[in-house]
Amino acid sequence: MMSKKKDEKVIETIIGSETVIEGKVTLPTSLRVDGKIIGEIECQGDVYIGKDAYVEPSIKAKNIVIAGEVKGDIETSEKIQIESKGKLTGSATSRGIIIEDGGLFNGNSVIVENEKGSSKKKNKHAESVAN
Repeated sequence: MMSKKKDEKVIETIIGSETVIEGKVTLPTSLRVDGKIIGEIECQGDVYIGKDAYVEPSIKAKNIVIAGEVKGDIETSEKIQIESKGKLTGSATSRGIIIEDGGLFNGNSVIVENEKGSSKKKNKHAESVAN
């Protein structure tokens, strides 16, 4: 018997490099963006921003990996990873942020701590730039 629950790690949707979307994108699985999205992204899985991709103004997902450029507010239930050519300008709320050497983050961050079933926020507002 097949489960009706979607596998959030499976990338079912890919926005191609020549594609431009204006508006809200909502999906139950993971998303890879190689083009441009001007609008909100709400994803129950992971969001991968390709090296030539551009997204604004907001992303909500489980994990976000940025190899391209994101301007705006991002929120994850897990982690944010900015790769060596990735750029994030805006605010970030997550359980952790990984910035590779050469990656750029300019904005504010809030790290959320989960302690055995309870959730509390630990504010870390910082103007950060990593080169």
